Amino acid sequence: MTWLQGFLRSVAHDRRWWWALLVINFLGSLYGFYWYWPQLSQTPPARWFIVPDSPGATFLFAIWLGLLLAGVDWRSPGMQLLGAVAFVSNMKYGLWTATVLPQAGMKYGWEFDFVHLSLSHLGMWVQGFLFARHYRPGPAAAAVALAWMVVQDTMDYRLWMTHPTLPYQAEFAFARGAAVALSLIWGLFLLGQSLSSRRHVHG
Repeated sequence: MTWLQGFLRSVAHDRRWWWALLVINFLGSLYGFYWYWPQLSQTPPARWFIVPDSPGATFLFAIWLGLLLAGVDWRSPGMQLLGAVAFVSNMKYGLWTATVLPQAGMKYGWEFDFVHLSLSHLGMWVQGFLFARHYRPGPAAAAVALAWMVVQDTMDYRLWMTHPTLPYQAEFAFARGAAVALSLIWGLFLLGQSLSSRRHVHG
């Protein structure tokens, strides 16, 4: 086992890291909800649950970590479902931001927000991927998470137009395409991983 593998395993299994990630994700979620407030204030309250994509993902992950720290078994059906949605959401929206903002920066010029938001959102992808590998949701939970990603994209980019505020509206098609592609990539990754684990158990 390399140093990096050992470090990542420690992050995934050491309660001290869970506490650190809980605090980071909770505070990051609060900042994210604040950042989304202008958009939320112009959106009917009944649709608020679909709007704050990234802070919603980190908040779900913080809840999952809090329950894990409280002693709830991660294998329980509720934790499997919560974990699946949190993991795939972090992977999707982490890479979505780290793709859309740099693409806009290369076309229109870089801004400070593009840099720090891209880097912080890459952290979302890392944590989502890491915990998805160590705490693998079952096929049913993974399938629900994939379906939820598709629902979010449908609402965000077609029915309700509740997608995140884009730095340049001309990038709408790129942002939509990236969202759909990442939903399928990471949703199917989670589902494929769960099915593979199940075959190994019963093989």
